[in-house]
Amino acid sequence: MKRLNLLLALLTALMILSVSPALAQKPIVLKITNVVAPDTPLNISLVRMSEILEAKSGGTLKLEVFPSGQLGNLRECLENLQAGTLEMMSPSLAALPSFTNAGEFLNMPYLFKDEESAEKVLDGEIGDAIFKELEKANFVGLAWAKQGMRHLTTTNREVHVPTDVKGLKIRTMDNPLHIAHFKALGASPIPMSMTELLSSLQQGVVDGQENPYVNIKLSGYYEVQKYIIETAHLYDPVLILASKPIWDKLTPQQQQWIREAAIEGAKYQRELTNKANAEIKEELKKNGRNVIIELTPEQWAQFRTAVEPVYKEYSPKYNGLVEKIEALQR
Repeated sequence: MKRLNLLLALLTALMILSVSPALAQKPIVLKITNVVAPDTPLNISLVRMSEILEAKSGGTLKLEVFPSGQLGNLRECLENLQAGTLEMMSPSLAALPSFTNAGEFLNMPYLFKDEESAEKVLDGEIGDAIFKELEKANFVGLAWAKQGMRHLTTTNREVHVPTDVKGLKIRTMDNPLHIAHFKALGASPIPMSMTELLSSLQQGVVDGQENPYVNIKLSGYYEVQKYIIETAHLYDPVLILASKPIWDKLTPQQQQWIREAAIEGAKYQRELTNKANAEIKEELKKNGRNVIIELTPEQWAQFRTAVEPVYKEYSPKYNGLVEKIEALQR
């Protein structure tokens, strides 16, 4: 009996030793938030990212996803990210000017001729340089996702050339270059949050707005805007960001897992966005409610020429980066 008890005691000790490392290493739970709906490509890809991260880390890192601004609006979340009270978020680059000038030049209108050109730039040296600049504002750039090209929509006016925009009240993001863009076209830009936009369109407070196809559909703008004009005036990059104060407390291995998961998630998000934008365009073409106006290359060039004052005012600030991007697309 003594030998049996001793054997049982030894087995119990071995079992404790075998499981104690796992018990000692409780999963680190990180939060990531965005301001878009749960069924958008961005949020779906962040859920995928959380699955990838858990698998890569063997369950030691978990990522909880909070869509629809559940943890606050863009400004609040960016402030919390800087302060280290929020781990991660995924904002549009256009939301950052109040916090950092990093990548500000990407908001120049009609800078990219297509999405492929934009992604080549962001996935290269220029994108890496923006990430380095972000660290000065306590943000860590992990990967580039996107919403796609932004297009103009209007309630009751067709737009084919720049003069067609003159006098329209257009909702924009609160971004200096977005505002300068529409002023150069003779419109009246009105900065406004997305939470106010649908009701403002319904009430005639604004005549139009600009967004990628995914937002035009999922936010219901197509229901109150007859015309969708494919101005493709801005490639809309979305960042996957981490809080630098929190990032610096992680081990190099944990950082690598998170970065790899973010890159894989962003790649998946781009694929979903391309598919969603194409499907939504076809759906809106056939719904009997909307008219889609596809600009010719010559008409698009007229819009680019019309915003030349914006380039003359802002390009010198960016130390040749705008000219470098234009050269890469020739």
